[in-house]
Amino acid sequence: MQTFRSKKDWWILGFIIAATGILLQMLWSMQLRGTLQEYPEHGLVYALTIAIMWWPVMNTRYILTQDHLMIHSMFLKWTISLSDIQKITPTNNPLSSPALSLDRLKIDYQKDGKSKSVLVSPKDKQKFIEALQSNRSYD
Repeated sequence: MQTFRSKKDWWILGFIIAATGILLQMLWSMQLRGTLQEYPEHGLVYALTIAIMWWPVMNTRYILTQDHLMIHSMFLKWTISLSDIQKITPTNNPLSSPALSLDRLKIDYQKDGKSKSVLVSPKDKQKFIEALQSNRSYD
């Protein structure tokens, strides 16, 4: 079993860091004014927002087993049989996906007789592709 972490673009991390800073500033301001004790639910909402923003940064990963590619991001999980993968192509497609970079790979596969695809952004794309190919040969 091999685990590959998602590559993270600087601008995505920059946005998350800036948003976290703003939310922490708002929490600190509420604490200083004494409104945090009066409205603790606001503090909870800010803390949950921070946690949700950082969750994909900390847990987006691609796990390659002997027979499957498992993709984890937040509470979402994809399991793709290696035998169902048809094609892997580089892309910069900005569609929403379990990828924290625009330096991505598009994985085309079959599931239940339907053509599907998912975009991933492994930190080491070449090693990821080689690991996939070592378990299966592609056209």
